[in-house]
Amino acid sequence: MTQKTTRKILVVTDLDSSLLDEDYGYAGAMAALGELREHGIPLVLNSSKTYAELRHLAQELEQCYAVVAENGGLVAVHRESVIAPVGEADAFGYIAQPAGMSRKEILRYAHALRESEGYDFEGFSDWTVEQVIEHTGLSVASAELSMERGTTEPILWHGSEEEWGRFISAMQSHGVKALRGGRFIHLMGPVDKVQGMQKITELYQQAEPHTEWTVVAVGDSANDKAMLEAADIAVVIPHADGPRVDPSNSHRIDAVHPGSKGWGEAVSKIIKNF
Repeated sequence: MTQKTTRKILVVTDLDSSLLDEDYGYAGAMAALGELREHGIPLVLNSSKTYAELRHLAQELEQCYAVVAENGGLVAVHRESVIAPVGEADAFGYIAQPAGMSRKEILRYAHALRESEGYDFEGFSDWTVEQVIEHTGLSVASAELSMERGTTEPILWHGSEEEWGRFISAMQSHGVKALRGGRFIHLMGPVDKVQGMQKITELYQQAEPHTEWTVVAVGDSANDKAMLEAADIAVVIPHADGPRVDPSNSHRIDAVHPGSKGWGEAVSKIIKNF
């Protein structure tokens, strides 16, 4: 007798200006988060934020057992999750799998070029905690977590566009690419949010082979475009001046409001209509 196929939703979300508001709160999404929990719908955080930051937020939400950190540079699944891969858990209970180039290697190339060519940029590795707070608006504790980077380096570029072209061309020759996010340019290895999302989806598919998963991706910026296009359903969160990303997806939902309020309304609508 053939086992009946069941259908489930998997929600993969960006954080800044999507699930999180500018003040890093998520009050507008509380009702939808409760609905996800009630229906047993998995929530995956997929962000440029560090593993330490995502781990902290996942613990606070108490419903997220898988995170994709630093734009796909690391995938971590809690050992209590049904999709936990084989491996040794860290002190926080997560089995982490790095995927990108190490930050140490990225910095070696970037700083060598800055020193030899005089390129004008600065990044997290140059800043104190106080300076990170100044550039991000984070609290002291959150800023410290954001500095625990393993596979990416966020920078601010102060040089000309012509200089940028020469710099990134040289970095690309070493296997480093640049991704423009909401606040920073992220120097990183050959990974992205899509690969992280696909890895988590594969783990869920392996754990429940008779389940047909509908992947819902939520994002707001160019950094999320590929992820939104690779998902079954794309939810675009606008900014105050309108949407800043235009993904090609036949199943696209444009949230009405920015931040957590728009996130909450759109996700609730998907749950009700699924």
